[in-house]
Amino acid sequence: MSEELNASAVADYLRQHPDFFQDYPQLLDQLQVTHRHKGVLSLVETKLQRQRDQLQRQQQELDTIHKMAEHNERMFFSLLPLQTRFSQAKRLPDGLTILQDWTTALGLQKGTLLLFRDSWVENEEIAAQNWLDRTAFEIIRLERFGLQRHYLGTLTHREKTLLLLPEDFPIGSVALCLLGKRKSRHPYTAVLLFAAKDERHFHRNQETSFLRQLAEMIEQHLDHWLIEKL
Repeated sequence: MSEELNASAVADYLRQHPDFFQDYPQLLDQLQVTHRHKGVLSLVETKLQRQRDQLQRQQQELDTIHKMAEHNERMFFSLLPLQTRFSQAKRLPDGLTILQDWTTALGLQKGTLLLFRDSWVENEEIAAQNWLDRTAFEIIRLERFGLQRHYLGTLTHREKTLLLLPEDFPIGSVALCLLGKRKSRHPYTAVLLFAAKDERHFHRNQETSFLRQLAEMIEQHLDHWLIEKL
């Protein structure tokens, strides 16, 4: 008594006998597959369509890589004048203005620094929006950063309200980088924040070497702009 034929058995048989249609070529035109855009297609047409779709996806991936390479190159060369402008800034508010101008020129929504209250001596020149409570931020760090010093992606509304002002909304995605020196009392003393309206702009699989270079640059200037608590 033969086993009951089912779709799984047919699929297994065809995988084990890839030359099956060489002996039954007429079936290639008789078998039909429904395409969601083009209607009913023969098996040959379906294979050709799959190949065209695959080539289109590969081309889209190449275009994305090319655009990212151009973007990274443009951002790298923009660091040179940014370093010069930071060196000319005497106070943190001046540095924050320079950072925001640079961020806007890149088409991003916001770029700023958030300082931990237990790491720096507060002064009247620094706006309240640039101070951050370490205990409150620790929830975000544990949830988003893991063992890394940076996070790129989306945030919940509650997380956004902790880091940003209401007038900054809507926010799609962010890039966060922890700043701090080994000799500091805390492993991190500030957060470098960039925000974009597009949820897809910053994501987990993004290259972060440029962000690290920028973070190191800003770390060098913090001691000139602020007094660190000992």
